[in-house]
Amino acid sequence: MLSRRSFALTLAAAALPAWAKPKQMRIVVPYPAGGPLDACSRLLADKLKTKLGRIIVENRPGAAGARGMLEVKNAQPNGQSLVVGALATLVVNPLMFNDLPYRPQDFETVCLLSDTPNVLIMTPATMKKRGINSAEDFIDFVKKHPNQLNCASGGTGSAGHIANALLNTRGLKTVHVPYAGAMAAQLSLLSAETDIMFDNFASARPAIEDGRVRVLAQTSRTADKRIPAPTLSSLGIDCDISTWFGLMAPKGTPTEIRENLFKEICLTLESNETMHTFERLSGGAKLLGPQKFNEWIQNEQVKYRSFLSALKI
Repeated sequence: MLSRRSFALTLAAAALPAWAKPKQMRIVVPYPAGGPLDACSRLLADKLKTKLGRIIVENRPGAAGARGMLEVKNAQPNGQSLVVGALATLVVNPLMFNDLPYRPQDFETVCLLSDTPNVLIMTPATMKKRGINSAEDFIDFVKKHPNQLNCASGGTGSAGHIANALLNTRGLKTVHVPYAGAMAAQLSLLSAETDIMFDNFASARPAIEDGRVRVLAQTSRTADKRIPAPTLSSLGIDCDISTWFGLMAPKGTPTEIRENLFKEICLTLESNETMHTFERLSGGAKLLGPQKFNEWIQNEQVKYRSFLSALKI
């Protein structure tokens, strides 16, 4: 979470001349309603409306996020249409598929909003059935029983899929079962259709807190203190995978518009109450402006190009 001092420095750096604020905006979420991206977009829309006017959140799921991305790619570059871009849509899918109807360079960065670890989760019933009580037990079980556990994910190329593929390269083989989004994958886990899942912390958090699932491990190299589980790296499996998302605008959207949107978002999240809600919905707030967010994406592209090549995805 950014401190008030960090906010002040950010806003000072982002100070620009007055700009023509749009009378109506839309934020396109390229995934179904109900997930962290959708919830965070609706919170921002509600809090920003007093300054920016009416803001509509549109869910445009389909084609692994391509439908929503294409919707904003073809919009006017005037700051009135934004899309929530994520690891899958801005990095992984463009590296995996040559026939996408968009490329990352079709967009301009506005603001990174969140970065959160993925967590390896199981239900207590499945753990009891398999005799698993810890991450070490899980590793031992999979070594002795390859391909007996089914691993749900939010889709091919998702962070959860990549984390599972990484385990497979370490001799920990499970059967990947992709679903149309993380919510559908989590439902399969809770109904015992699948056995394990690498879910992002924001999505899994409610089920963790009410005891429906337990966390065995987390995928970031540095442990998140909020998560009572070891990192895979500490267990000898080198892994540094997280789920992140932010706002993108159509190619050609002026820098002034994007910088001022970032400034308004920072001001909106400055309230402790709003930031607390946003952090809880997103799993971990991380605010970067247009230039820093662009650098972030470029670094992730280098990282995942190496990942996907090594994992043969």
